Amino acid sequence: MKKAVFIPVYPGIKNAQLLKDCGMIPYFLHKNYGMDSYMLTTRREDYTYIDSYVKGLKIEYLENGSMEEKVNFIINNGKTIDLLILFGGYEDFYAISHTYKTVNPEGKIYLALDANSGWMDRIEFADEYYTAFMNYCDVIATSCRAMARHLNEKWPWKVEYISNGFFNYYEKEHEVDFSRKNNTILTVGRLGTAQKLTDVLLESFAMISEKIPEWNLKLIGTIEKQFEGYIEKYYSKYPHLKERVIFTGPITDKLELFAEYDHSKIFALPSAFEGGTPNVISEALYNGNAVAVSKIDSYEDAIDFGKCGKSAEINDVKGFADILLELCNDEHLEEKCLYAHDYAKRNFNMSKNVDRLYEMLFRGV
Repeated sequence: MKKAVFIPVYPGIKNAQLLKDCGMIPYFLHKNYGMDSYMLTTRREDYTYIDSYVKGLKIEYLENGSMEEKVNFIINNGKTIDLLILFGGYEDFYAISHTYKTVNPEGKIYLALDANSGWMDRIEFADEYYTAFMNYCDVIATSCRAMARHLNEKWPWKVEYISNGFFNYYEKEHEVDFSRKNNTILTVGRLGTAQKLTDVLLESFAMISEKIPEWNLKLIGTIEKQFEGYIEKYYSKYPHLKERVIFTGPITDKLELFAEYDHSKIFALPSAFEGGTPNVISEALYNGNAVAVSKIDSYEDAIDFGKCGKSAEINDVKGFADILLELCNDEHLEEKCLYAHDYAKRNFNMSKNVDRLYEMLFRGV
């Protein structure tokens, strides 16, 4: 039985990360190929998803999660590890990769770059230690086609495109029924962070709210403490939107979350940046949402060049309001939603993406 281990650059992972690519890749390697898959982490919280959605994925606990402790783990266990999974182009991974290839020269390393252009362009890839780390990696990938093209022109290493996909919590093939959808614009994420630009979405909706009186905005996720004051001022400024702008808080039950996607028509993501195509995009597409997105690196992947959504410049309130209004009034919105579902099935199925990764790693395809 082959063994796979995911090692984070930070001390530990959160429960939610078990259902993102860093957790789903080792899980599907276990489910599809019988690999003995582990997540290496300190205990940051209760990992409830282990017993529900990713059964069979194992957790190996560290005491403090320091790089020294991780290197010692590799010294003691590296010979039995067939695949090391690393996320992010961090030079800190040099010590881990060097140690692993020293104790197990035949072992494989998969590096998922989690890349955005601002970060990748700051990397000194000619640095001696960074170059050595990258040379140790057997497969390097990003979940953004444009980023893969960019890095393949710039870097001496081959960078694959492997999309960040959805986990099918329905456990059977899902079909989209547009008739059960509501006039809802949905967003899911960490609300109020500098990255997510939630204020852009709120102000955009306020700008067009009178033109789309039958539409609501629903925001799912944790709210940053410093953003709570903004929300109070927003409702004071737009009291008529209190019943139409709905904050649900986080939804941890994934079938309940998927029901929210399933009953929405438009998914909005006005982010300043993302590491490739975020899994909320793939989830929204799979559940038949047209997408309104800012021009992050992966925006063309998110909307398939306009076939299932629209894009606006980053941090452009009026521009984002315009694309929301266009989608809400689009007489072909149903077709866009149905196309989004089909597009997701063809391109963002995480189980199939891991199949491709396995072929590259172990069968030389």
